[in-house]
Amino acid sequence: MRPTLVAPGLGNPWFLTLKAALATLLALLLDGLTGNPDSVSSTFIAVLCVSPTVLMGLRRALTQMVGSVAGGLWGAGLAALGAPLLVGVPAAVGGALLTTFALRLGTAYPVAAFSALFLQAVPRGGPVETLEVRLLAVATAAVSGFLVNVLVSGGAYRGIFGRRLVKATGLVRAALPRAARGGPDAVAGVWSTLATLEGELDLAVEELGWRGRAELRARLEGHRRAAAGLREALHLACELYYLAREDGGTAQGVADLAAWLDAPGEAPPAVPESIAGPADRLVEALWRLPD
Repeated sequence: MRPTLVAPGLGNPWFLTLKAALATLLALLLDGLTGNPDSVSSTFIAVLCVSPTVLMGLRRALTQMVGSVAGGLWGAGLAALGAPLLVGVPAAVGGALLTTFALRLGTAYPVAAFSALFLQAVPRGGPVETLEVRLLAVATAAVSGFLVNVLVSGGAYRGIFGRRLVKATGLVRAALPRAARGGPDAVAGVWSTLATLEGELDLAVEELGWRGRAELRARLEGHRRAAAGLREALHLACELYYLAREDGGTAQGVADLAAWLDAPGEAPPAVPESIAGPADRLVEALWRLPD
């Protein structure tokens, strides 16, 4: 089995810690104002709604709310019918999951399942009252996460994504020789990190479109193109791995190029003509990577 390079996250753990702490604090303050007795749910879901961008946070909050409604209705319905826990909870959880999948919100299934069992296992009065408590807690969490995302991250996209692109570039530079030697499996963590970065940039660019931040949006579009360039370079390195595996005569050339990628100098090594094309494109892609 080939070793896998597991890429660390691109986010700043201190920044995330601050936002999570603020979101839970705000949720607790809102609980005090609204009289919500389920602070466990409101504070925990508030942390789940924390995100690098406002739009991503809104989508997470919507997912949490839809999942809670789906699970809550199943749980409340079975509780109202007087179903015992051994029957009601599994049935409600199963129904809640099927509902989220039918709505194409598969990522909502954990909160849907929790809401379904919460309505029956942790009653707050009757089924309707328990459902009201659950939805109030989720709404409180969504508002808390949204406000923290706006106040802490909303005006800091330039710095947030600038740092993430720098980290991603460093990861790809370190991963290129591994990809040339071991193929995609050797850099699986880097692929997933790049996919996350590109997804976050897509949402940030979309959000800035309706926020009217044209200059910042153009900057992040440039970051998005740079992230695509990182992915292209990684693809080219993997292509060389496959060419060497198919043709033993090119293996030494790929090995020499991989060694050069470990510490690129001014001139890359000569390689067999059969791999000159992808090798040249890889070197060009390497020079285009952001500093």
